[in-house]
Amino acid sequence: MSREISMNSRAIVLTEIEAMGGAERSVLALSRWLMQHDLPHHFVTYVDHIDMAAHADHPIEVVQFKPQMRATKKVAALRRYFSSRPKAPAPLMSGFQPALHASLAGMRGFHCLMHDTPSLFEDPNTLTAKRRLARWISDKIAARGLRSGGHTIVTSEYLRDETRRVFGVEADIARMGGLSDPEAFRLRPVSNTLRLLSVSRIEANKRIDWILRALAALERDAVPLSARLDWMLDIAGRGSQIEAMQALASELGLKDRVHFWGYVSDAELQQIYAQAHLFLMPAVQGYGIPAIEALQRGLPVLLHRESGVSDILGTTPWATVIEGGEEGMLPGLRGAIDRVVEGIQLNVPLPPLPTEDTWAERVATLCNWL
Repeated sequence: MSREISMNSRAIVLTEIEAMGGAERSVLALSRWLMQHDLPHHFVTYVDHIDMAAHADHPIEVVQFKPQMRATKKVAALRRYFSSRPKAPAPLMSGFQPALHASLAGMRGFHCLMHDTPSLFEDPNTLTAKRRLARWISDKIAARGLRSGGHTIVTSEYLRDETRRVFGVEADIARMGGLSDPEAFRLRPVSNTLRLLSVSRIEANKRIDWILRALAALERDAVPLSARLDWMLDIAGRGSQIEAMQALASELGLKDRVHFWGYVSDAELQQIYAQAHLFLMPAVQGYGIPAIEALQRGLPVLLHRESGVSDILGTTPWATVIEGGEEGMLPGLRGAIDRVVEGIQLNVPLPPLPTEDTWAERVATLCNWL
């Protein structure tokens, strides 16, 4: 921390900063907008494991408590900090866990960006009775703080409905945007090799296995996909399932056509995006900013209805929205590939898409930070 934090500085709270995921990217976008509008703000966290300032394209201030890593010590540190700032603007909690900890700390009237609800992290059908009880208790505790006067902000109708069901809170929708560079858009006719692309953490909810099994099924068609046209699948990202997905690709006979990039730099990712023709995102998730950014690059997308961003993409030929279980992946992928190869979307304008700036302004307005 380079200087003392002023009392009128707006606090954005994360518990531990462990990776640059969608939540971290979104709060950095909010920070950039606040800086551009001369609104003082700072980040608050227990520990910044990744040096978030190194990932920002503007100066940021991060307050780290570095408490003993026990729940009671963490919550006590949070309580002490905000008790010392009674006249500061109401803070913004970035996610469920910060809201839970704020509630445990006795904080009231805070705002919350509910990126995802707990139901997206755990399948209730696989939980033990003890784990179900623990989650029910934590939901009830968080709900007390969420209902204490602040705004709960979500990105989609799905998350709004989940927030109402789980916490009894009427959330406000602020749709997150992606790229702000209009020069990134370009049309992408397929001339030689069809390049498919997935960019995400490789975890179970991203459904990379759906993609691989659907491609293997297309290779078993009477006329295999590779007999119609050359194709490659690029998978950028890493996660707990990367080795399992690499093994599955080999088992399905796709090893030579699927490239697992792992972690890539921003410059490398831009190069991968530049050669792609179709973006694949069958994940279950609260929103799905990568789909917005793909479209802003001129890249059609396949996504699942369980990605919140599908709320605004269901009626455009730029998007293929699948529903149900894995059985919907194969026909969805087959149709999406056919449309891209035929170039159906090339003469259709993009649908109106939200931007980072419009999202940040709405969040700041809801937090009464202007």
